Amino acid sequence: MKKHRNKLILASFALQLFMLLGVIGMVCAVSLNGRTAVVEMTGYDPYDALRGRYLHLQNPDSDIPLEPGSVERYEALPWDNNDVYVILETDPDSGLERFSYATLDRPGRDVAYLKCASGYLRTYDGNPRIYIYPRIEEYYLNEAHAAQLDRAVTWDTKIRLSLKLWHGLYVVDGIEIDGERY
Repeated sequence: MKKHRNKLILASFALQLFMLLGVIGMVCAVSLNGRTAVVEMTGYDPYDALRGRYLHLQNPDSDIPLEPGSVERYEALPWDNNDVYVILETDPDSGLERFSYATLDRPGRDVAYLKCASGYLRTYDGNPRIYIYPRIEEYYLNEAHAAQLDRAVTWDTKIRLSLKLWHGLYVVDGIEIDGERY
């Protein structure tokens, strides 16, 4: 009985270690192989005694068109599987990336995209639009800069988030607030 229990404990420890190494490996793979994209966000710095100091971010482009012909397929999805692929487009004037449209089909390798959760679907004048949640809502601050940013960040502050994109996955590479990189 004791041998069996020791084997289970050892196996669970090994499984946890492999899971941790897998997550670290995935983050490193995205960071090394990923394409850099800079997106503009809005946000504010809420105070939370339990969760620490973070920026609550929101993308102004969160309400985007759904690819034509995907409405029926989207409505047929189960309620707990609502992931869509959001295509990023570069603005030629500013060089920033913006959310262009959502699709249910995985794009090719040469296209910059994010895999996002989606919210509600609505149609105005025959144009389907979808609300997306890019899962970049919270950015935790370095304590060295947190007090300064507490006073500086408001809803009209220009925040640029630098992401590394690779096969729909992303890693936050840096943040720029009012022209200063943190």
